[in-house]
Formats: sequence, structure tokens, C-alpha cells
Amino acid sequence: MMIIVGKRKWKIKNSIQEPPSELREEFSLSPLTAGLLVERGVKTVSEAKLFFHGTGKDLTSPFCLDGMEKAVERLASALKKKERILIYGDYDVDGLTSVALILRTLRRLKEGNIIYYIPKRLEEGYGLCRDILARAVKNGCRLVLTVDCGITACEEADFLKSRGVDLLITDHHEPGTRIPEAAAVVNPKTTPGYHDRNLAGVGVTFKLLQGLAEVFPEIQATLWENIDLVALGTIADIVPLVGENRILVKEGLKVMQNTANPGLRAMFDLCGISGKKLASWHISFLLAPRLNAAGRLGDPVRGLRLLLATEPRRAGKLAGELDELNKKRQKIEQMVMKEAEEVLAREEPGKAIVLGGENWHPGVIGIVASRLVDKYYRPVVLFSLAKDKGKGSARSIPGFHIFKAFNACSSLLEKFGGHELAAGLEVSRGKMEDFKQTLSDLADSWLSSDLLCPFLEIEKVVSLEELTLELAGEVATLAPFGAGNPEPVLACLGVNLLDVNEVGKDGRHLKIKIGNGTVSRHGIGFNFGAFREKLSVGKRFDLAFHLTENDWDHKVQLILKDIQPTTG
Repeated sequence: MMIIVGKRKWKIKNSIQEPPSELREEFSLSPLTAGLLVERGVKTVSEAKLFFHGTGKDLTSPFCLDGMEKAVERLASALKKKERILIYGDYDVDGLTSVALILRTLRRLKEGNIIYYIPKRLEEGYGLCRDILARAVKNGCRLVLTVDCGITACEEADFLKSRGVDLLITDHHEPGTRIPEAAAVVNPKTTPGYHDRNLAGVGVTFKLLQGLAEVFPEIQATLWENIDLVALGTIADIVPLVGENRILVKEGLKVMQNTANPGLRAMFDLCGISGKKLASWHISFLLAPRLNAAGRLGDPVRGLRLLLATEPRRAGKLAGELDELNKKRQKIEQMVMKEAEEVLAREEPGKAIVLGGENWHPGVIGIVASRLVDKYYRPVVLFSLAKDKGKGSARSIPGFHIFKAFNACSSLLEKFGGHELAAGLEVSRGKMEDFKQTLSDLADSWLSSDLLCPFLEIEKVVSLEELTLELAGEVATLAPFGAGNPEPVLACLGVNLLDVNEVGKDGRHLKIKIGNGTVSRHGIGFNFGAFREKLSVGKRFDLAFHLTENDWDHKVQLILKDIQPTTG
């Protein structure tokens, strides 16, 4: 069923399957919650037990990943021989947590000769940098271990091989047409049949250390003490929170709740969430942007230093610096967004948006691209233009696999890498127009008008009477929510608006009360202030919302996702 709502459509599934009776009885679930489980592919009691109660013991053996045995053997040998090892990460939160996880875990060994490098986004860009590798070789490195990068670094792998240096690649990004010649490559996407192909980079790093713990059992406890870093990187990288990712995040959030990591504790204090029950959104909207800020505007090592900090005072200082960088990032982002919208106001966007600016900061164009996707709902590629090149960030929509699109344009690109919905690239100025035309042609071919219409997927239409604390508690057990396991969106149709008030700074949010003559419920619409003029007390409305329990008064609360006048 499709209902047109403003610029969006409501896609009401209402197809929640009848759950098996044993599923409801075993876990004392309402038909609605049991149906939500079935919709998420959890159809049996054994699957539900894993979903609700899965632990580290339920993780697949790391040696099910191709290349793991060779990787563990070579890394263990280097540690025992005290060979100089370069850990080469990425500048985003996934990469930072990967490097931090290795360093914090291997501290336990008190041996080895490990150095690390995080590339600077603005100077070296994504992936392995030949100059840095050459410097590492000159300084005696005998082994290079990549985390969250390297799967497309064929030329860099050849260079290291020519210098007699072994390369171990651990990554989760999409491989290119050629796999680098390395001592070992560990990537779920290069392991046919591996059931959790969507591990984050830090998840693959965790699996490597799990394998290494078979050789060095003394690191086992330390690895699990630092699983909060795995949760942080996994959520920040927006990979599906199902299967192994769900277990890693659930276990990580438990540890994070009372983390011993001074850097994380300092960040919790700064964000005002110390002592609160942590959820995925705390990481997505509070922690990740601050950790990413350092890499976006300068040296990402600042974020890594926070995660490696051992002294609370030092951690507090680093957290404050990252917070200031994040505020600066927000101002720059607003400027780029304003200029991009000015261009789009002059020219009607096609099925794909490709824009570039001379003074657009390359560290924020990815965020701006995401905001433009939210507004225009089509693939967006933004370039920061400097000298003879454009460094770009791309964000896409379901139905337009941006990495595959770049593969189709590969002859026009200097380099590229990424996923289905997000990628990075470099293009020479001389090929910029050809790239724009080619991408536009692909969008015209791949994207139908239906795919260009944003929608809000609603899992079930319910009555106000069904919205109880018991149901809210059941829905909460489906967490952690994120990609692959979205927080359920429910809907009530034709309810009366009993009260509405603007709340928060500048009336940015809306607080409402709705009823149907017998029961009433309260809701909050964050950043819904602009809706106030369209809402009249006494009128009937359709509401889409998340169902939660209010932390303050412990009553049912609806977190609004959309509100529209009832038609018909």
C-alpha cells in the first residue's frame, strides 16, 4: 500500500507474517513483536535465541575467512622475531578503532616492534600511500598490515613485494577486478560462502586478533576488554547490524557502558551521556562525528590518540580538542551546503548530481553529499577542486550501486573505492565533464522514477490501545538498531490531535498529545518545529513513529517520523 505524503510516500507493509506459536510462547512475545522478528528473518526458536542471546561463543571461527591462517602465521612470526611491523589504517572511525584495537590488544604481549600510520585525508587521500610505504621500508619494516583498507592497492602491493616486504591485507571494502598480490588477504567479500560478508573493517580486525589469540592466548581477555572499540567502529561505519555484527555490537555496548577506556569515558562526559544506557544513536550522532572531525580537517591521529589514551586528564584534553574541531567542521559544512544549493537553484538536477567547488573543503564534502541526498533523493558526487584534480565523495540511494557505477566509469577515474551507497574517488580536471556525463547516463539508465521517489517504510498500522509499555519494552529488545535492523516504524491513522506545543531552543521540536476518544498518548517530534503551522488541535492526523518508553516519567512515548492530515 502506498500513500503519498508530501514529498515522500508511506510504504505500509502490513504484511507481517503470522509468527510460529512456539516463537511467541518461548519468548512471551506479542503477535506484533513476534511478527517483527519474522520480518527480520528470525523465524525459529533457535534463530531467536541467537538474535536475543547470542554471545561471543556464537561467532564463526576466524579461520573460516580465506587467508586467515596465513595472516595469523605471518603476524605471529613477526611478533616473535620482533620484526618491525607497520599497521596502516584509514582515517575514519572504522579505521581508527581498527588500529586502536590492535595496539591496545597487543600491548599485553609486551613484545614486537610495532609502528602505525593513519593517512591524512587532505594530503594522501584514501588507501595506501606509496611514499609512506617507501619510508617504512627504508626504516626497516619487514611487514605491513592494513586494516580497513588495501583491497584495491595492487600497485602498492607490487612495490612492497619488489622490496622484499610482506603485506597482510585486512579489509571489508569491495574488491576490484584484481586482488593485490600479498602474503595474505583477509576480506569477507573475497571469501565465497562466508555468511557475514558485511563485517566492518574493525570486525575483520577483531577476527584477525581472535585468530592470533590461538597463538598468544594471553591476549584473549584483553581483546574482549576492548570490544567496545569494535562496537564503536561497526556502528559508525553503518554496516548491517545483523549476524556477527549484531553480536559484536551488543557485546561491545555492554563493555562500553562501564568502559575502562579513558578516551571513551572522556567523550561520554563531554557529550553528557555518562551513566546513561548507551544506544547505537549515541555513537552515530555524538561520538563518531567528533572522532571523524580530526581526519576531516587535519590529522586523524588526534582521534587515535584519544582511543589510546591511558591517563584521564590527557583524555579529557584530547576530547575537548576534538569537540572544537567538530564545531569548526560544522561551520565549514554549512558554507559548502549553502554554495551547493545555490548552484542547484540555478540548474535543475538530473537523476544524478555532480558538483565541484574550488574552495570546498574535501573533509566535509561527504557529509554535504549525504545532506543533498536527503533533500533531493538521488546520487550525489561532490568534488573539491585543486590544481588539476578533483577529490570527490559520493553518496547514493537504494537502486544505484555507486561502487559499480564507478567501476563502469573506471577508465575516467584516477582512483576510487567504497561500497554500494558511499564511495570516494579522484578525477583529473580534463576528464571531469566526461565523468559527469557518463555517470548521468548511468543514472538515466538505472534509475526509474519510482526509485527516485523517497519513501518511509512503515512496518505495521496499529491502534492507540496497542501502544503499551509492555509493547515498548518488547520492541526495545530488538535493539541494537541500525542498518539491516532498523528501529520499527509504526503508524496510527486518523487520530485526533488534542494538544501541540513547540519546545526546545527556538521552538525547534514539537510535543503533541493525540487521542481517539478512549485513550491518549504523547509524542515528541525532534526538529518538527516547522510543522507547527500545519497542525490544528481538533483535526485528525496520520502519524508514523518509533515506540519508546520515556526515560523521565516511564510512560509510553512516540518519537515522530512523520505526521500528515488524514485524507478521506
